[in-house]
Amino acid sequence: MNILYLDTSSRISEIALTQNSKILFHRILNDSEGADQLVHQLRLSFSEINLKPDEINNISLSSGPGSYTGLRIGLAIAKGISLVCRSGFIGVPSLDILANVYPSAENIISLIPSNPKKSEFYFAKYIKNNSVLRRISEYASGNLIDILKNDSSFIIKKEYLHHIPESERLKFYSDFPENDVMKSQIELTSISISENNFSDIEYFRPEYVENYVPKN
Repeated sequence: MNILYLDTSSRISEIALTQNSKILFHRILNDSEGADQLVHQLRLSFSEINLKPDEINNISLSSGPGSYTGLRIGLAIAKGISLVCRSGFIGVPSLDILANVYPSAENIISLIPSNPKKSEFYFAKYIKNNSVLRRISEYASGNLIDILKNDSSFIIKKEYLHHIPESERLKFYSDFPENDVMKSQIELTSISISENNFSDIEYFRPEYVENYVPKN
């Protein structure tokens, strides 16, 4: 089974492909490339392993919250490939992917910037025991000061750590290997496929569109 993975939810985009659980390629794009270079990078990667797009069985997309433009580009590419090649589609919330990077803990809160100038972040709360992740809250958006009042372990991508006041940074797990986020997406995608939990490609929208209401 060939599974393509796309993550365009943040400033640094990633693509990967597994074949029968073996990673054939994993590319982390440079900041200067951005999500708009995905198609070019996919072509290069497919050519290197002699794979045709119609050989992709499933597509996994890190579905946000995150970069509005990046998510739109990623979703457009994922939808195009899925519809043309009749591939299955799985949308995996970016907050879930990030939380799953954290080692086992009773309470984990993953954060993604919403409006950094106002210290507003998207977040959700999880429990992870024996490598099994379970979300125990709704996806939400709130002020960092209020989020930090929770008795939890916090995780954020290193690229976003500068949005956290220096006095609070020691509370955050951010210094994890850069490959861990894609590994987490691969793991959660595998679980969704095993549970036959596919997304409806026709009506799918990024997570922030479905779950968050912009503040005035």
